[in-house]
Amino acid sequence: MTRHCSLATLAALLFCAPGCPTGPPELETVTLTLSDLGDGPQYIDVVSGVESDSSAWDIKVDGWNLFLNGGESGDGKAGGIDMELLDLELTFEEMNRRNQLVWFLFFDSYACALSDWWWYGLDGTHTLFSNYHTYVVRKGEQDFALQVLDYYRVVNSSAEAGYPEFRWAAIPDDGDAVDVQTVDLDATAGGVSADATDPSNRWTYFSFDSGEVVLSDEEALSSTEWDLGFKRFNIKSNSGPSGPGSVTSVDFERERGETPDEVLDFTPENQEDEFLAAIDRWDVSAVEPFVEDAVQPVLRRWWSGLPGNEADPARIQDGRWFLATDRSGEELAKVRVVAFEGNTAGGPDSLTIEWAVIP
Repeated sequence: MTRHCSLATLAALLFCAPGCPTGPPELETVTLTLSDLGDGPQYIDVVSGVESDSSAWDIKVDGWNLFLNGGESGDGKAGGIDMELLDLELTFEEMNRRNQLVWFLFFDSYACALSDWWWYGLDGTHTLFSNYHTYVVRKGEQDFALQVLDYYRVVNSSAEAGYPEFRWAAIPDDGDAVDVQTVDLDATAGGVSADATDPSNRWTYFSFDSGEVVLSDEEALSSTEWDLGFKRFNIKSNSGPSGPGSVTSVDFERERGETPDEVLDFTPENQEDEFLAAIDRWDVSAVEPFVEDAVQPVLRRWWSGLPGNEADPARIQDGRWFLATDRSGEELAKVRVVAFEGNTAGGPDSLTIEWAVIP
């Protein structure tokens, strides 16, 4: 482990005349390289600034994932947020105090292929926009197409977030007409700041057979009555750690390559033909990367490209960084990945993380 601490504060004390202006205190930035990641998960204690173990950790590095000790990833209270959701202009180096901006937390949550349905802040506001991809959800031998249309509902004359609207259709395999249905759900789940123990902070469950299904989160873990779950902008499927339903999903239009300007111009009306065309193109016999549900970390999208792919290898996203609390939920740190070695599908061989606890 290497630790980098600036001497600027000491220099100011030694050489600055009384009364001269001083800036905010320099933060102690820690840089830690975790090696041999192929041997299994490795852990970090953010406050102590050291590599830790599975008994006392804040960040777990497991393959390409950076999990926080909270939400669905751990027993702690660690949460975080992608800085892209707060301030597109503020850089990692410029963040040096807790009250510098208004921030809120998200927690590692269950997710599936549909979870990447959104683009953020394309118009300069804190707004989510659908990419209007056509996703395919497989339940048994039946495939369903789904396209997210909106995330907002007018409540008391203002647009409120947490109301996913989507259209879906069973994909016919015998030439029958496509029956498109539209669903509008309340997935506000107690609001962004709802405590994990708040009874209203629950998933909203949906079945392609019967529509919305009323279940507690505990009941859903052992139920096959639901297919998809919605909580604010998160979407999960009934498979993996989320339930026994073996419902898998794929982003059928992951190579669509839409631009920000195109996304801003997308509407439910002008994307309906694309939805129907995608259903027409669907080949049930084609090999597609269907995925089960899995825990999706808040500290994600720090890399782009395709792990294990030589033509488009994984690489660090320039300027990507996060805010995250420790497992107590009290200490706040800014975090970013600065380097990694290796490009296998299962994860890098080593990874270097930089962070600083913010006063």
